Amino acid sequence: MSAGRRTNELPSPPQEERRRGDQRTEEQPERRGDDSSASGGLERAYPRVQYLYEISKQLTQFEGVRRTVPAILAIVARALPLRTALLILEGPGRPQPETIVWNAEEVSADRLDAAKSHARTSYAYLAGSDAAWSVDLEGEPTTTTVPSGEPARGQRAEAEERGYFVLLPLVVERRPIFGALQVEGAARLEEPDLVFVNAVVNQLAIALDRQAAIDAKQAAAEAERELAQRRQAESDGHRAAAEALRQRYEALVDNLDSSFVWEADARTFLVSYVSARAEELLGHPRGRWLAEPDFWSRCVHPDDRGALEQTFRRTLASERDQRCDHRCRTADGGVLWLHTRVHLEKDGAGGPRLQGVSMDVTAARVAEERVRDQLEFTRAVTGSIGEGVLAIDLEGRIIFFNPAAERLLGWTAEDVLGRGVQEVIRIQHATGTSIPDEEHPALRAIRTGEPARGDEDLFLRRDRAAFHVSCTFAPLKREGQVSGAVLVFQNIMEVRRAEKAQRLFAEVSSVLASSLDYAETVAAISRLFVPALSDLYFVDLIEEDGRVERLQQTSVDPAKQGMAERMEQIAGRPGRETPQARVLRTGEPLLILSASTEFALKSVADDQGQKEALHAESSGTVMVVPLLARGRTIGALTFVGTESGRRYSIADLAVAEEVARRTATALENARLYQKARRAIRTRNDLLAIVSHDLRNPLSTVLVASALLMQMLPAGESGAQGRKKAEIIRVAAQQMLRLIGDLLDVAAIEAGRLSMVTQRHAADALVHDALAMQQTLATEKHVALEGELPGGGSFEVLCDRERVLQILANLIGNAIKFTTAGGTITARAELRGNEARFAVADTGPGIPPDQLLHVFDEFWQAAETARLGTGLGLTIAKGFVEAHGGRIWAESRPGAGTTFFFTLPLATPEQAAGGAAPCDRG
Repeated sequence: MSAGRRTNELPSPPQEERRRGDQRTEEQPERRGDDSSASGGLERAYPRVQYLYEISKQLTQFEGVRRTVPAILAIVARALPLRTALLILEGPGRPQPETIVWNAEEVSADRLDAAKSHARTSYAYLAGSDAAWSVDLEGEPTTTTVPSGEPARGQRAEAEERGYFVLLPLVVERRPIFGALQVEGAARLEEPDLVFVNAVVNQLAIALDRQAAIDAKQAAAEAERELAQRRQAESDGHRAAAEALRQRYEALVDNLDSSFVWEADARTFLVSYVSARAEELLGHPRGRWLAEPDFWSRCVHPDDRGALEQTFRRTLASERDQRCDHRCRTADGGVLWLHTRVHLEKDGAGGPRLQGVSMDVTAARVAEERVRDQLEFTRAVTGSIGEGVLAIDLEGRIIFFNPAAERLLGWTAEDVLGRGVQEVIRIQHATGTSIPDEEHPALRAIRTGEPARGDEDLFLRRDRAAFHVSCTFAPLKREGQVSGAVLVFQNIMEVRRAEKAQRLFAEVSSVLASSLDYAETVAAISRLFVPALSDLYFVDLIEEDGRVERLQQTSVDPAKQGMAERMEQIAGRPGRETPQARVLRTGEPLLILSASTEFALKSVADDQGQKEALHAESSGTVMVVPLLARGRTIGALTFVGTESGRRYSIADLAVAEEVARRTATALENARLYQKARRAIRTRNDLLAIVSHDLRNPLSTVLVASALLMQMLPAGESGAQGRKKAEIIRVAAQQMLRLIGDLLDVAAIEAGRLSMVTQRHAADALVHDALAMQQTLATEKHVALEGELPGGGSFEVLCDRERVLQILANLIGNAIKFTTAGGTITARAELRGNEARFAVADTGPGIPPDQLLHVFDEFWQAAETARLGTGLGLTIAKGFVEAHGGRIWAESRPGAGTTFFFTLPLATPEQAAGGAAPCDRG
C-alpha cells in the first residue's frame, strides 16, 4: 500500500498571517472560546478551504481508490493532528469490503490495532449488520511524517496520550451506506475540525459513488461490446456452416442414382425445392417445379394423383413416414414408376414441410408385373382353392372358374363357362350403387392392359347376398399381346367385421371418454349402438339402492318404437325371470338365436297376446351382456336384431361383451366422478364454514386473551392467570394456522391460489426465513445456517409471503426430524435460468418407500404424526408449482434429507419492485 505524503507547502495565505499563526501556536496554547478564537478559527479556515480545494482536484482526477484515497488522507493529515485514518468501502463489484489504512509515523502497532477494532465495531453498528466483522483491517498501514511547517500540531499530538475517534458514513442522498471514514485525532477535534472532516467525507462519498457508476457503465459497455462481437462471430460462423452444409447437401442429393429429393409445403403441397436429378429423370426443367404451383400434381399420372395426395395426408395426420408407388409423366410423353417416401419435418419458422425421396422403380415394376401375370395365370390354370379365380378371353367370356369361385359366388363352373363376366361377377360400390357393364374392371384390364386392384367393393352372390372382397383384375399377355384377363378374389367379410368392430370400439371409447358427467354418459349410451350393432337395444342399470332402472329404448326403425314401448311394460313374475334379470343375477352373457323362440317369448311375455305381438315383430336374434365393473354387475345391455337380416353369432357376442366392458368402465368412472364431485362440494362447504364461522370466533378469542393478559395484575398474583391466557392465545393461533393451511390446500386444488409477484433478493428470502424459525430451532438445540454461493446477489420473481411460507414449512419440517446438536442449512444458488433453493438437515433421513409420499395431503411419518397436520409439504408443493417451479426431496437413511425447489429469475425487463397479481393453480 502506497504511503500518504505531506508536502512542506501549505496553501498560501498571506505570509504575515501565517507567521502570526505559527508564532501564536509556539508561544502559547490555543484558547478556544475566548475573544481571539474567532480570529484563530478564521485563520485556520482559510488553509482548510485550500485543502478542500486540493482534495477536490484529487477527486476530479480520480485514478482509482488505491491511488487517490491515500493522497486524500495525507491531505487531511496535513490539515488535522491525526494519528490514524481508516476507509471502509462496500458495494457492487466488491465481494468483500475493501479497506485503506493510514497512520502517522509515531503510531505504535497497539495503537493501530485499537483504531482498527474501534472502526470494525463502529461500522457494524452504523451499517446495522454484521457485514463489517469480515472487514480485513490487517493490511500494511500507510504512514507519514509530521511536517516541520506545523510545530504546534506536532507538540499537541505528542502531548496527548489518548486518541479521539470520529467515524462518518459514506452515503449519497438517502441510499444505503456503502462505507465509512474513521479518523483518530491526537487531541479532541473541535467543531471546525468536524466540519472539515464531514466536508471531506461528503466529497469522497460523491466521488466514489460517481466513480462506481462510471466503472459500472464502462463494464456494462465493455461486456455489451464483447457480447456483440461474440454474437457476430457466432452468426458469421453459423451462416458459413449453414452455407457449407447446404452446398454439401445439394452436392449429395444431386448425385443420387435414379432418385431425386424434393420438399413441399405440408398444407398446400406446393414444391419449394427439388434436386437436379429430377430434371434428368423426368425431363422437366427444375424451374417449372418452383414456378408453377400445381406442377407436381400435373406431373403425376392422373390415376395416381389421389393415391399420392392421400399419402401426403397420412404423413401429416400420423406424423410418421409413408410410402407410395405411383407413375409420373416425362417431358417426352413417357411414364416412369416412382417409389416415393414422404417424411414430415415440423422444425423451423416456415411451418411444417413434407420432405420426400422419389426413386425410379420402372424396371422393377415392369418385372414385378410380368412375374405377377405369370403367377396369376399359373394359379388360374391350376385352380387355386384358397381364392376365387376365373379367367376370361378377349371377348369377356369366362373360360375358367375354379372351385373356390364356385363356393364364394354360388355358381357352378358348368353354369358360368361361356357367359359374359358381367353376368357372373356383379360388383357394387360400398355405397350400394352397381358398376355399369362397360366399366367392369375385367374388361378395362383387357382394354388398357393395366391391372386393377381393390378391396373396397362388394361382389353379389347368385342369391344376391353381398360380401366384401379383395380382388385383382390383371391382363393375360402372350408374346407381349393381351390375350385375356384373370380375376383373383377372396372374401374379406371377417376382416371387414373386425375392422367394423374396431371402429365401433373406437367410437364407443371416444364418446364415453368425452365426459365424466354421469347424466351425459348415460345419454351417450342411449344413442351409441344403433344401427352399428343392433336394430333395437335397451339398457338396464342397477341403482345404488339396488333398484333396476331401464333407460329409454332406442330403435333404428321408428316403426319399432311400439315394440320397444310394449317391452318396457313387460316384467318378470315370481318363479320366472327375464333374460335381463338372469344376466344381472349370473353376470354371464346370453345369446338367443331367435327372439321368436318359446324360451324367448316366455322370458319376456306374460300372456298369449303379448307373445303373439312379440312373435310377429321380432324375428331376429337377441344378445344380453352384463355391464361388469370392478368385479360387480352394474347393469346389462340388450341388443335385438329384428327383420333387417341381422343374425348374431358368437363373434358378435364377443364384440358386444367388449362394448359392454368399455361401457361399464365409463359408467363406473362417471359414478365415481359424481361421488368425488359431491365429496368436493361437501368439503368446500365445510371449508367455507370454517373460514367464515370459525375464524371470527377465534379472532375474538385471540383479542380477548390479549386483553385478559393486560388486565391481570403484575407479579405473582397474576402469573397463574397470565399463564392460562397465554395457553388460550397459543391454542387459538394454532387453530388459525390450521384453518389457513386447509384453505390454502383448497385454493391450490381449486386452481384459485392468489399471488402477487415482485422482484425479491434471494439472500434476503433465506435470511428472513431463518430468522423466523430461529426461536424454534433454539428450543430444539438445532443450529440454523445459511449458504449463498456467489453471495446470493440475484433476484427472483415471486410472492414473498408465499416463498417465506415454503421455506418456513421446509425448515420447520427439518427441525421436527433433526435431533439436538444437529444442523439445518438453507441455501440459494443460480442454476441455469432459474434459482434453486435447498433446505438440508442432518436428521435420520427418509426411507425410499416413504419418500414417494412426503408431498401427499395429510401424510406424516409415524414418529412425528403428533407434531402437525401433514399439510405443510403439500402446501409448499402447491406454492412452488403456482410459481412455475419444481419441488423434490432427496434422502438417504442415516445421512439426512434435502428438499429442493426452484423459482424463476427476475429478468431485466421486469421493473424492479413492480407487482404482478396472478391467480394460479
